[in-house]
Amino acid sequence: MKLPAPALAALESLINRALDLDEATRERLRPLHGKSFTLNCTSPAFSLTLCIGEPILLVEESSTPTTTLTGSWDEFSKIALADDPAAALINGQVRVDGDTARVVELREILSQLDIDWEAPLARLIGDVAAHQIGRTLRQGGRWAAQALGAFRRQATEFVREESQWVPHPIPVSY
Repeated sequence: MKLPAPALAALESLINRALDLDEATRERLRPLHGKSFTLNCTSPAFSLTLCIGEPILLVEESSTPTTTLTGSWDEFSKIALADDPAAALINGQVRVDGDTARVVELREILSQLDIDWEAPLARLIGDVAAHQIGRTLRQGGRWAAQALGAFRRQATEFVREESQWVPHPIPVSY
């Protein structure tokens, strides 16, 4: 199923506005100019093509995409969130037709996206207030990352040590 034209236009506008707030990512995308990536999602069923050009990202149909990825949304999200996206792509259930290296390169570029939210906010409420809000949000993000890390460590310890649901990865010799 192809996404409706208004949804594609909104997605394209959103992506390009985000890239306008991160000039470094915009520059890192330049070597991919002319490349297109088709995402055929099987569950939920939809198809989307991203073309790197001017503006940087265009959501449109491409006659011959550089790379086509086909799989479920769950599989795509596993690759997007993986520490090693190349390994997740190779070992996952996503079928890749075309240039795999360009997909890994695009994922790496987008993982470094660092949007400067303070600039547009400063135009609305002023520099000082925008900076304070930005600082608070960055602190909140660091706290959330630390809390998530602590939760993962505690959950892992609970599953291995307290509940004994899974064996410890290091064999204990007596």
